[in-house]
Amino acid sequence: MISWILGGILVIWCLVKRFGEDGKVEGEPFGMPIGTVRALITILIVAFPFSYLIIVEEIPSLITNAIFILVAFYFQARKGGAEKLKRIVKEVKNPELFEIEEKRRKYPVYLPKYSVRIILISMLALILIINSFGPQISFVATDTLLDLFLIISLFVIGALFGAIGDYIERKNIKEQISEMENYQSISKYEIIEKLAQQKPSWWKQKGRSFLSLAVLTAVITSLICYTIEWDYMLLTLPFYEFSLRETLLLLINVYYGYRD
Repeated sequence: MISWILGGILVIWCLVKRFGEDGKVEGEPFGMPIGTVRALITILIVAFPFSYLIIVEEIPSLITNAIFILVAFYFQARKGGAEKLKRIVKEVKNPELFEIEEKRRKYPVYLPKYSVRIILISMLALILIINSFGPQISFVATDTLLDLFLIISLFVIGALFGAIGDYIERKNIKEQISEMENYQSISKYEIIEKLAQQKPSWWKQKGRSFLSLAVLTAVITSLICYTIEWDYMLLTLPFYEFSLRETLLLLINVYYGYRD
């Protein structure tokens, strides 16, 4: 229940900020700051064990796995090289304008810089403190080689799709540069500035929003299934069983690999 309350508050907050004055971020899923969907997913899952602490029940192993993996992925995530390069160019060309833009810059969930990381650390610490002085529920994680292989494989698949997208984007950028008039006589700063001023492609505007919505829906559906303790067996193999709620939760690894 705590997870749903916190998630609901954050979603309402994001919607209010998104449709408020100057709240839209061009080229990002739902027009929200980069990393917002990943932040919401991670916070939802990290907050989920509170319900089990209240009712004194063992936390499902896959939820524990997801917490370890998503927090690790989230904290190691960094801005892409292209984003860093754009910011460096702006800083070199116009330091004063760059400083103004940095102050106006929007961070995940429309919160101040590092807020999401602080929230995650605080929730993890609170879970440990409550559990230490309360029910003392064991955090059991599945640690078989097959589970690890499956998680890594899904992450790699997502990263592969991301790499293909990056390759296509680099190819398009090269073509755009070659089509610029007198591109050999203008500076690299001006080339980057011209490219940055172009409108995002359809995929950047809509496609990633659809993908983010699909993954967010899958995570919420999975957590609802865990909440009401309902599941459905999708596929049974000699070496592994794929249930609905676990499969939906595992899709996060693909998304994190793609967006990494």
